[in-house]
Amino acid sequence: MDERRFTAGLARFFGAGSRVPVGIGDDAAVVENAGDASVLCCDPVVEGVHFTARTPARLIGRKVVNRNLSDLAAMGAVPDWLLLSLVLPRGLPARRRGDLLRGVRDAARAGGCRVVGGDVAVHDGPLVVTVTAIGHPEGRVLTRSGARVGDTLHVTGPLGGAEAGHHLRFRPALREGRWLARQPGVHAAMDVSDGLLLDLHTMLVASGGLGAELNAAAIPVRAAARRLAHGDRERALQRAFGDGEDHVLLWSQSARTTLPRGGPLSRRARQPIGRIVTEPGLWLLRDGRRERLAPLGFRHAVAGR
Repeated sequence: MDERRFTAGLARFFGAGSRVPVGIGDDAAVVENAGDASVLCCDPVVEGVHFTARTPARLIGRKVVNRNLSDLAAMGAVPDWLLLSLVLPRGLPARRRGDLLRGVRDAARAGGCRVVGGDVAVHDGPLVVTVTAIGHPEGRVLTRSGARVGDTLHVTGPLGGAEAGHHLRFRPALREGRWLARQPGVHAAMDVSDGLLLDLHTMLVASGGLGAELNAAAIPVRAAARRLAHGDRERALQRAFGDGEDHVLLWSQSARTTLPRGGPLSRRARQPIGRIVTEPGLWLLRDGRRERLAPLGFRHAVAGR
């Protein structure tokens, strides 16, 4: 099948819609914006980095969409459109390609958005799938740069052990992000993708070089992290700090704020895991002691200066 026949098939597979005057098959898509501003993000998944050759293709498709929707969730945005770029290994079986596309479509439908364009190429290398997500804010946009001294820190779900399967099956916290963006006492938010400590460090730097204290007893540890740590509490905590691919939301809010009852947050998410402090750096409070923490997490090694 050549590229043009494949693209024509994608137009039928993903469909059009009432707000898509020009969809898949032209040089670019034309869509009707749902808001006055757009929120855009782009994230790839690469075989050998984000998944293996044995990973079910449908889960790969879900993952690449949901990684991007998690970024929109952190901004409090509503997803509208997706652009899909496929770099396919030469000879990829049609069934695996179809399962990949079904995973993309499943996740798009669950997130309330639609694929409206993209591109495809074939090469003698690994599978690479990239999604660009376009959404809109309902009002205020949350950023990672708004944390303030005295804020409490919270996460929407447990941490660590994502490699046991969560990294393929997570649900982007779209409802939570939109709800948090409507709360005036919430100051900053971001998606936890590279690890709690590294992403918190990123938030602190973006907010002017602040620091944070975390309460060891308050960190929600995923059951998979405890299993992978063979029941060792310290190793499980370290996994919660640095494993990454949790795709929960981390946010800061005024310590004087009591979030309204109802809404999508769990009771656990309403309980703080720490607070923002003036002294730069990361600190762990445990058994009456204060320990310095390194910003653990996943970092891509980019060559050059």
